[in-house]
Amino acid sequence: MRLALLSGSPGTGLAFQLAERCELTVIAPTTRDSWSDGLKRCPDLDAFLTDPAEEPTYGVAQALEDLDFGAAWYRAPDNVVALRIMRTELLHADFTLTQAVAALAERRQLAFTLLPLSDDRGEMRVVVSDEGEGHRAVHIDEYRAGLPVGEMPEAAVVALTWSVTDEVVAAVEASDETTVAVVGTDPTITHAIEAIAERVPKARFVDVTEAGVAEVLRAVTAPR
Repeated sequence: MRLALLSGSPGTGLAFQLAERCELTVIAPTTRDSWSDGLKRCPDLDAFLTDPAEEPTYGVAQALEDLDFGAAWYRAPDNVVALRIMRTELLHADFTLTQAVAALAERRQLAFTLLPLSDDRGEMRVVVSDEGEGHRAVHIDEYRAGLPVGEMPEAAVVALTWSVTDEVVAAVEASDETTVAVVGTDPTITHAIEAIAERVPKARFVDVTEAGVAEVLRAVTAPR
């Protein structure tokens, strides 16, 4: 069977298990992406490209901190920095993000296809008020890192142009029952669902956040 799984980092374990049972395509949201320290940061994609069993080291992050340089709200482990370097080089060589991710996935020998939701730059931001400084739009991950008290304000994607890739559309249309299994309910996932539904109106989305492998397979093959 063919299965499309829409997930960010929380679905990595499920993805590797599902890949043993079906022809799997993972669609990762890209609205948490950003440019950081001169490199293309793609946290949801990189979650599937790193080995969870590998003990992280933070040599580069520490060196940047020693220089008082870089985003203070996120420390990238060295293996993620390596992914960012290769991805950034490919993007500068006119690869699309989809092509760059495919090259990384091939080197990682992933057992499933990994697709970014979009090749376009679009960052999810939250408007906050700073006392005496007015309003500013901060990256959703920077906002979360601040551990604010209370309900998160509405987030919005900031982009000049933004669309779901044709590769994602094809993967959804090829999945059994045109069904997309979904892990998570945060704003990046909600936005991704809406964006895919706009391109593939017949798509069906099934929440499998708390499901095991067998439950996922039953859910996505159930008749509409």
